[in-house]
Amino acid sequence: MKKILLALTITATFYFAGCDKVTDPEESLGNITAKQKVDEVLQKARLDFATDAKLSAIYGWNVDENGNVDLLKTDNAYVYIVQSNQLQENAFYVPVFAAGPIESPINFTTMLSFVKDSTASDILDRVFGRLSTLAIDPNANYKDSPATIDTALTHGGTSFITQNIGAQIDMFLLPSKSIDTTLTVNNSADWIVNFYSDTKSLVLWIRSDNGQVIPLSGN
Repeated sequence: MKKILLALTITATFYFAGCDKVTDPEESLGNITAKQKVDEVLQKARLDFATDAKLSAIYGWNVDENGNVDLLKTDNAYVYIVQSNQLQENAFYVPVFAAGPIESPINFTTMLSFVKDSTASDILDRVFGRLSTLAIDPNANYKDSPATIDTALTHGGTSFITQNIGAQIDMFLLPSKSIDTTLTVNNSADWIVNFYSDTKSLVLWIRSDNGQVIPLSGN
């Protein structure tokens, strides 16, 4: 029921926002990667959220095996979480087809509801609690979603999808220090990729600083 209501909300959002012209030629077919809309989101957030808005995280909901979401569909999204030091708060934005970014109906509570694995959910719950005060350094070096999914597929993701018909993929780009506060690198950002079905999951932490792939949970 949550997913049905979320899809209806996003559909209505697309309808009312869709009158603006397309400004990105790469969006003409609807497919976008995670990095593609960061600058647009930050520009929007600095106008209507906080002048000091910075990227805090990216959530990919139901991405495809190429690391894309299709803006013409309502059962997937990239959600951009921005952070303000002045406000000590987060705001959530999604890009829509033929329009600029808008505020997102998806928030931390919705994201956690899609994480079936309890270990991964506990980790992300702690991470989300830190994001009001943490942002991703603009100079952080991290891979875009297609390359990240390629890595995740070769480290168990392909096998999981083969063995679990209808499996979905969610992914989270997070400040590395929000995942492990003992890390000495302060300006890096890492991906957590969540493969899941109704009853099973495989959760991988893909570190940007050394390329290590760490299974957080799998069942």
